[in-house]
Amino acid sequence: MTHARAAIPAQHDDLVLGFDFGTSAVKAALFDPEGRIHGSARVAYPTMYPAPGHAEQDPHDWWRAMTAATRELLASSPQARSRIAAIGIAAQVCGTVPVDAVGEPLHPCLIWLDTRSAPMARAITGGGPRIAGYGIFRVLGWLRLANGAPNLAGKDPLSKIVWFRAALPEVGRRAARFLDVKDWLLHRCTGRYATTPDVAQLTWLMDNRAGRRDWSDAYLARFDLTRDQLPEIIEPATTAGTLTRAAADALGLPEGLPVSGGVGDLNAAALAAGDYAEGAYHLSIGTSLWWAAHTSRRRVDPWTGIATLCAAHPDRYLLVAAQESAGAAAAWAASTFGYGEGDAGLHALDEHAGLAVPGADTPLFAPWLYGERVPMSDANARGALAGASLRTTRSDLAYSVLAGIALNARWALTESERCLASSTAAIRVTGGAARSAVWRQIFADMLQRSLITMESPEYGGAKGAAMTAAVTIGWYRSLDVASAMAREGVSVEPQRSRREWADQRYGELVSFWRSTARWHRQRA
Repeated sequence: MTHARAAIPAQHDDLVLGFDFGTSAVKAALFDPEGRIHGSARVAYPTMYPAPGHAEQDPHDWWRAMTAATRELLASSPQARSRIAAIGIAAQVCGTVPVDAVGEPLHPCLIWLDTRSAPMARAITGGGPRIAGYGIFRVLGWLRLANGAPNLAGKDPLSKIVWFRAALPEVGRRAARFLDVKDWLLHRCTGRYATTPDVAQLTWLMDNRAGRRDWSDAYLARFDLTRDQLPEIIEPATTAGTLTRAAADALGLPEGLPVSGGVGDLNAAALAAGDYAEGAYHLSIGTSLWWAAHTSRRRVDPWTGIATLCAAHPDRYLLVAAQESAGAAAAWAASTFGYGEGDAGLHALDEHAGLAVPGADTPLFAPWLYGERVPMSDANARGALAGASLRTTRSDLAYSVLAGIALNARWALTESERCLASSTAAIRVTGGAARSAVWRQIFADMLQRSLITMESPEYGGAKGAAMTAAVTIGWYRSLDVASAMAREGVSVEPQRSRREWADQRYGELVSFWRSTARWHRQRA
């Protein structure tokens, strides 16, 4: 599936090309130094679910989508080819691709949704007395070094590497390297094996203490890995390499075009939000959802899973609270409730939600359709619609789903602010779901906070990637200064008349989790 946006007249002699590889598609866009879009394209790729808890993607599908999106962009903006100065790539994180000596995948990528390595995660983090499911001595070591530990649901790369070696020993034996999504794409473009600190940290094999940001030889030895089996760690706004002839021919771009180190999706959204002040939260709403805010020091709450990652800025960290299902839950509801599939179904869901008036007949929706990370880490958590009556309408159901996702986000923000207080009254919003005027208003109402939607929010990830490229080629001297490319769009104020209902329903969601937590645990 492809979708192109018409080009607008060029304003400058140079453009940067940003790519954002999400869970379901790649988005590509051309940006000028002021952050205006000069053409965009979107190309989807499939996710395979071969068994319960399995979620795979073929890396070659990413490359086919990247070439198709690039050529579609160039077709709609023929003059752009000679004006592109550099490329930046952002991508989903916590994927694992074992590759051979020339970088060819030996197995489909286990993406962030894949939980088949959960037994390995529990084994490598266990031992001795446990706290929050972790062996206390092991988790303390990880917290000191990396400010976190492998996810117990098996969603992080380290347990996936262990799984490959145990479950598919031939793949494990032949694997010359283990790469994340962006790492593989950088190699395909430039021939270099490189990653960035934000992506590397989530392997839990990196020392991310201030001034270090390098692989930990002690942890590599512990898991029988060498530096050569992982990509080199470079900073996001430095040059990873230049387009090889083969990559340039496939993409239809000039050979030798600089490619920046890029960023993972979390930092891409953070850059596009444009406010890097201490405690300035932004919200990214896509297939999943997350809160993030920059901070000068590491922070972690092991009880909720909220913690800092390496920011794209070399001297800062990014506090992140990630929620598993946002747009994915809305898409499920649109399909299940008969509104339709794809964008048409989501638009219909929006329209009906906009007709609803929240009240006693509005069910409570718990959006834990694929487990949850924050504000509680439970891979076995499942969603629910509670409190429906004979008076409940389809519009009530539509509203309850969008409100339930927003209320769960409010819970995550509340917990985040215990780690790092908010420093701004208004929250900047990026991500494809922020295009929906109905959902923007629901979020403002459920949070009872003012929202500022960034311009073209669906291309925020591509813009964040492009900003790293802009610094690499000298448009800006740093990522701080490159914030000039972040452009504000529509502002939304909460309806104060919804405050009481939102407060009550928020309390009910938290209470619902506490009253059903034992049932979720029994399903494990």
